[in-house]
Amino acid sequence: MKNNLKRNTRIKLISLLSAMVLWMYVMAIVDPEDTKLFENIPVTVTNTEELQDDDLVVYPESELVADIYITGKLSDLQKLSEDDIHIYGSINNPIEGKNYLYLKVNTTKQVSYEFKSDFIVVKLEKLMHQERNISPEIIGDYKDDVDTVTLQQSSVNISGPRVLIEQVDYIKATVHVDSKDKDKLTQRVKLIPVDIEGKEVNGVNLDVKTMNAEVTFLAEKQVPINIQLKDENADIKAYEVTPQVITIKGKNEVLDKINYINTQKIDSTSIGVSKKVNLIIPEGVTTDETTSVVKPKDKESLIQRLVYSNSDIELRNNTQEIKISDLNIPDSINVEVQLDNTNIKLSKSDINLYIDLDNGYDETKEYIINYDSEVSFKNVKIIPSTVGK
Repeated sequence: MKNNLKRNTRIKLISLLSAMVLWMYVMAIVDPEDTKLFENIPVTVTNTEELQDDDLVVYPESELVADIYITGKLSDLQKLSEDDIHIYGSINNPIEGKNYLYLKVNTTKQVSYEFKSDFIVVKLEKLMHQERNISPEIIGDYKDDVDTVTLQQSSVNISGPRVLIEQVDYIKATVHVDSKDKDKLTQRVKLIPVDIEGKEVNGVNLDVKTMNAEVTFLAEKQVPINIQLKDENADIKAYEVTPQVITIKGKNEVLDKINYINTQKIDSTSIGVSKKVNLIIPEGVTTDETTSVVKPKDKESLIQRLVYSNSDIELRNNTQEIKISDLNIPDSINVEVQLDNTNIKLSKSDINLYIDLDNGYDETKEYIINYDSEVSFKNVKIIPSTVGK
């Protein structure tokens, strides 16, 4: 039994050695020819400078590849890789539209080759250089508070294939306004070429890809609402409006001229218990409140309104000689007074507004607008009640 195992092992070894010797003989002596297919080999265009001189570019952009059969000795083919094969070609007499790129190859001399196709169809487009205007697009929580957006320049030069350049309607600069800590902010914005529907056009080059955008915000101001009645003989003091004060937004030069907002004229006989009425919002002004409610006033709660300018504010204990402008006091301050006596007619001289700087001035703090008066009344409301910071 053991002799049989030894005999079988010996036979197997002899067979293996014979096979190896035969393979070495074939490779060393015979070395047959074979053909191997290499697919998707990159193709280089050799006359790109000529295309550029003629303002032509390949479009649509795609990787130029070719398939090639390589024939040679088996030993040579086994050493050959895709990196050893360099396919190239030139476009003769290039024109806008369809062109033929005829293929050639650089490889070792020990092999021969044959392309699946001797040429590749390449489409060329005219390279265009034009100018497009930049249009800012404002997004974010405070987009409605933006007054102006100033860009470093109003237009940019673009370049690319004719078919793409013709799609570009304008250059979009998206401005994000998610905070409003100051009167204005500056941010770096990205420029994107878009079509008439606002969709990005890819494949277009811009000579400037980003730029600074300066954003200024609309000014804000609180003003009282003024009731208007159709009947000139009606006692307007007998009615009150809710809300009494609204915040308006607009350019400083517009807000400076507005000290109150009128209601539309209403018939006093139609008010009843209360009546909702539209507000007359001046041109160039926006506000979240467009209506108010007018109702008869409690005669014992007669309210009078006075409007002060910032120059009417007294700075007391001003040892540091702080200026009014340092406290960011608005141009107008509204004072609402609820009187005990309906026969009293107040004037600005009856109520003195002041800010006490007894504890010194700190630009990071807010300061209360105080008042004093010799007149007796139920309540005083100052809008705004604090300034500074």
